[in-house]
Amino acid sequence: MDDASLSSLLRELVAAESVNPAYPPPASGEGPAVAIAEAACRRLGLDVERQEVLPGRDNLIARLDVAGATRTILFEAHTDTVSLDAMAARTLDPVVKDGRLYGRGACDDKASVAAMIGALEFLVERRRELRVSICFLAAADEEYQFRGVLKYLERHEPVAAGVVGEPTSLRLVLAHKGVVRFRVTTRGVAAHSSEPDRGHNAIEDMASVVSLLSATARRLKLRSHPLLGSPTMSIGRIEGGTGVNIVPDRCVIEIDRRFIPGETAEDALREVDHALAAVADQPGVRVEREAPFLVSPPLDTAETSDIARSARRTLAKHGLPTEPVGMAGGTDASKLWSLRRIPSIVLGPGAGRLAHGDDEHVELAEVALGARIYADLALDYSRQTTG
Repeated sequence: MDDASLSSLLRELVAAESVNPAYPPPASGEGPAVAIAEAACRRLGLDVERQEVLPGRDNLIARLDVAGATRTILFEAHTDTVSLDAMAARTLDPVVKDGRLYGRGACDDKASVAAMIGALEFLVERRRELRVSICFLAAADEEYQFRGVLKYLERHEPVAAGVVGEPTSLRLVLAHKGVVRFRVTTRGVAAHSSEPDRGHNAIEDMASVVSLLSATARRLKLRSHPLLGSPTMSIGRIEGGTGVNIVPDRCVIEIDRRFIPGETAEDALREVDHALAAVADQPGVRVEREAPFLVSPPLDTAETSDIARSARRTLAKHGLPTEPVGMAGGTDASKLWSLRRIPSIVLGPGAGRLAHGDDEHVELAEVALGARIYADLALDYSRQTTG
């Protein structure tokens, strides 16, 4: 696929509103972007199918099968985006300026979707050189609960390695943090604010909870991972009270706890429970932690894995940095590794710092380079398989 055709495909993908329905409307879901990707894959002569993840929301699976291949590489990127927010006017009419394409999803994650399809076209032309089969998964629901990749993994298809497209500025990511998100509630007794002693203030109890959790978060800095740094804990939402003249009988916070390889979600929750127990010992205090509403494991792929070695050789070939890095956010790669032990890397065009922002964009030259890197990575891995 030439650069102009690749840019045209990306622009078409970005113009297709595919906001995850978990976000505020408009939020049509992945359907419009999946239809565009499906048409592009069918034009290449790939074996294409849809897999329903949720009603009206599909994964797209496209295969380049190679006769006699004993291994399959999975190339995966996601088609959903976060909400349009301040980009609403621009995202449905993406603009190209100074070699950059602007719009929601431009770098997260439609640049990777387009680059992987571009790589597939190149690999179709060089099919005889391949000794591995290629599976391309355009996954749903990455921006909320990762249900697309989880649905795909239910098929238990034999996959030897995974390449997950996310905006990494074409740096090789081998590790990222996991996350567990949950709610904590304090319960009090309502009363008129003119006689507060007749009640019990749930917000004041929550202040004690927040103080203890902040101390727990500070202690996390004593742990570290060579690529990821320290675990973190952030209180992102708080809700309590019904009126200024009423002693509040309920207060709720939502917590985001990022954990590093070597920790588990269970470890993180035990630490929180220990802190909450200190508050619950106080007279009249009632505090509850709910079961997590999201758990996502960390990624920690070995530098010595075949896919990591192929990625480093490919990046070196293109004159790019080869030293592995980590990223703080989560990706579908950790599900491939934790649930199926598929060695997986994260690599894609675009800068992660621009994802979800009101200035989201991607360098078109980087998308074109990403397509060539994905194709060369598959060929290198193929040669490694036969060598």
